[in-house]
Amino acid sequence: MAASFKVRLRTFAFEHRWSIAIFVAALVVRMHWNLVAHPLGEYIYSDMNGYNSRADRLLRDPWTPYEYHAFFPFGTHLLVAGFKLVFGAQNFNGIAVGYAIGGAVCVLAAHRIALGLTRWPAVAHAVGLFGVFYYPHISTGGYMLSELPFSALFMLAVWCSLRLVDHGRKRDALLMGIFAGLATWVRPQVLMAVAMLGVFWLIRRRALPKVRLVHLAIAMLPVAILLGVAAMHFNFQTKRTGLVSENGPFNMVFGRCHNSKIESLPDGKGHGKVHFRPPEFLQLNNLQDRKLKEGALPPVKLDPIIGDVLHYKGYIGDRSRHEAYIRECLQKTTLWRQVEYSYLNVILLWRYNVPWPDSGRAQWREPARIWTKVHEVAFAIPSLLFLVTLGPRRWVRQGWVAIHLLAVVVVAAIYFGGARHRHSYDLLLLFFAFEVYAAIGVFAWTKIAKWRARRHSATAVAGPSEPHDSSSS
Repeated sequence: MAASFKVRLRTFAFEHRWSIAIFVAALVVRMHWNLVAHPLGEYIYSDMNGYNSRADRLLRDPWTPYEYHAFFPFGTHLLVAGFKLVFGAQNFNGIAVGYAIGGAVCVLAAHRIALGLTRWPAVAHAVGLFGVFYYPHISTGGYMLSELPFSALFMLAVWCSLRLVDHGRKRDALLMGIFAGLATWVRPQVLMAVAMLGVFWLIRRRALPKVRLVHLAIAMLPVAILLGVAAMHFNFQTKRTGLVSENGPFNMVFGRCHNSKIESLPDGKGHGKVHFRPPEFLQLNNLQDRKLKEGALPPVKLDPIIGDVLHYKGYIGDRSRHEAYIRECLQKTTLWRQVEYSYLNVILLWRYNVPWPDSGRAQWREPARIWTKVHEVAFAIPSLLFLVTLGPRRWVRQGWVAIHLLAVVVVAAIYFGGARHRHSYDLLLLFFAFEVYAAIGVFAWTKIAKWRARRHSATAVAGPSEPHDSSSS
């Protein structure tokens, strides 16, 4: 028995040596980053401090409702509270290690997804190796934010969904649903991908014979249960009806009104002064100011319809107030202007902003700027070209995964985008880009080889030229 286990273990280790090596390398890099180069505990301010304070409050007094706990999705501060419960309230190294492991899992999942989809295994290895040292993903995992936990859960859900397509196993459907459901606790935007994946299956189900309706039902069961728990949490904290959080309409105000700031003022009922300004919109305003000082027009700019700063007395998460703003902006703008808003929201995924929080400190601003430009120039267009796989039946497995990029674009169009928002998906987008590059390279190489073969054939048919005797002239 022991000998047989050792043989199976050695066989497993050999067969998966690339994945194991990539996971270990990614873990080592991220552990060094989170503990030494960029200690996670030294960056507890702004949003990071918000997650930290909500986690502390949850541990200190879990049974007292606190309205603000339902403004943001609660998954991240719940996770942080779990780390604090195990390792200590002020032991940020424990959280840093947990985030490092999550980052390494993302890279591993990207490598396995690429292996399952690519026609050239070298592409998958390149994705894994590049992911080990991909700075935007490493950097994001060095802050106590929602991006890294969401990315890990999302990538695991995608990996399981691809295994479902290939093997048709119910356990893969169940795991896909569990990871997707937990991801909704961190970022409910994943529900857009869930819905679009269902539509894709309805259209392409004959090309996906191993994915049956029962599998989707099994996958949706944990999603429904976890959303039910989220709704109960929402009601407990606010005494109102909701799903995961109240910042959905809040964020949509920015997307449909193109204001750069929302501020709530004291109302005498316990609500203090709170404001939020998306860093991407702040950077657009700063870009406009710089260009105008230089006597030039900015390449893009916000065009707020009801004012750049919106403020009111009361709770920052007041849905009725936000929905009223959205209705007002839709009434005062044309359809074309809303399309322009959506276009700018989408291109912010790749351009005109340096990801926050790196943009806030000079030490990390330049690396973030460089890598943002690298992604924009080298990976943005190729990854978007991968969306062509949504069409042809022969690429249905690739389209099953590409649907997530389409979901990212749609969510950004409705709300607003940013390079930081894209980072959770970057390792998947890297595979899309690498695969497109490989396909173009193979196509070009094949065409050149055929051209050379035809030329060689034509030369052979013509035969050697007759020597010319000048004395016979």
